[in-house]
Amino acid sequence: MMEEPYSVSFKDDSKNTFKLAICGKNRLIKLAYFITLFLLIVVNSTNAQLSVSENGRYLARHDGTPFLWLGDTGWGLFQKLSHKDIDFYFKTRAEQGFSVVHAAVVHKNPFIVPELENIYGDKAFADETLMLPAVTDGKDNNDQADYDYWDHVDYVVDKADKYGLYLVFVPLFNMAEGDGYNLINVENAYGYGKFLGKRYKDKTNIIWCMGGDVLAENDQSKTIWNLLAKGITESIAGKEDYSKTLMTYHVRGGHSSSDYFGNAPWIDFHMIQTWDSYTTIYDMVAKDYNNKLVKPVLHGEGAYEDGPEYPTKPITSHKIRKQAYWATFAGGMHTYGNTNIWSFGSNLKYVKQDWKEAIYSDGAKSMSVYHQIFQSLNWWDFSPDQSIIAEGTGTGDSLNVAMNSVKTNQILVYLSEPSEVSLDLNKLSGSTKLPGEWINPKTGERKSAGKFSKNKDVKVKTPLGWEDALLLIGDR
Repeated sequence: MMEEPYSVSFKDDSKNTFKLAICGKNRLIKLAYFITLFLLIVVNSTNAQLSVSENGRYLARHDGTPFLWLGDTGWGLFQKLSHKDIDFYFKTRAEQGFSVVHAAVVHKNPFIVPELENIYGDKAFADETLMLPAVTDGKDNNDQADYDYWDHVDYVVDKADKYGLYLVFVPLFNMAEGDGYNLINVENAYGYGKFLGKRYKDKTNIIWCMGGDVLAENDQSKTIWNLLAKGITESIAGKEDYSKTLMTYHVRGGHSSSDYFGNAPWIDFHMIQTWDSYTTIYDMVAKDYNNKLVKPVLHGEGAYEDGPEYPTKPITSHKIRKQAYWATFAGGMHTYGNTNIWSFGSNLKYVKQDWKEAIYSDGAKSMSVYHQIFQSLNWWDFSPDQSIIAEGTGTGDSLNVAMNSVKTNQILVYLSEPSEVSLDLNKLSGSTKLPGEWINPKTGERKSAGKFSKNKDVKVKTPLGWEDALLLIGDR
């Protein structure tokens, strides 16, 4: 007599249904094996598209789970890296806790050379003036005539997805000194957007990013980016429906995308660049955070680690941490950068170390600690609250900042330099004595800070020998 088979159905993030029937001996063991295999395939295959959270403050995964953004700038990777190097870069950054990489699909600027060409000698465009992509019929990477520029872009996008990484996908980085519009214009922007949207509409690990280190100070420049966004979206959604895409704008230093596209229908979150003026991060992020039209805020570029070009150099790992924590405590997300990495050896003027060595820098280690710390917290429940620091806020390079979570009954304070501050604990509730814990942002070391009485002002001092410090007080 034939045994009745066990059967089970699964649905993936794209609502596809999979059915499995197991017959014969050891059916339960076989079923467990196939379920495990299925889950491994599904979990590791696709990052579902991110969206803006219900409260408009952060990005979330498809199931509403808050997404912890930790970005790296790999601007030149589409053009400068081979398959082997792409795998190494993504694998390393994923292991370090990074969740996002910024990269431009094509470059026409003096920093990534040769322009509009990848490491295999493939040209991006058959007609540069029209921005008409050079596409072959096949995609065999063993056949140079068959494997084109856009096949390589496909490879990069898929490899990022394999490692669980999202891409801030900049269609072009066409900034030149004093000119940000040396390739794209009102005649070719829409068509280029249509091509990109059609080709990558099913790639859910893409975060679309207009701009590319450029301003949009007049109607014509705004029209260009509006047309590019429209072309992308119409190819993805079949109509001008921006609910099907996640988009932002990359602006030049000292500005925010909100300066030009505060009410644009396509923009989902704002991006800020501070460049060398990293001490302005808190105020710039706070300004966008407090806009009446609430959107998530990203500090997308600051001062890059080890960068020789900044008047505020040297950009040490300590300054790297300050930038990350100031952006976060102001209510924003943060992307890190290392000057030896983003051009992958193309921009020799700024490079001081091989990028494959710089990828393990002290700044990157600090960002791994940052990731570990916030993974241990319900960070999405915290809000900026400088009133917690009654005395000793500091200014400029010594700014101390604080956050408060009513939901978890916790406060978090970041002391950017060794200092003594007075804290107002009136925001805390519950038991009379609440535990405190010091966290070293450089190493991740944790140690008790003792018990604190709520409804009182208390003085605290950075632990001896620490460059900076986090203090967490409240319920565990």
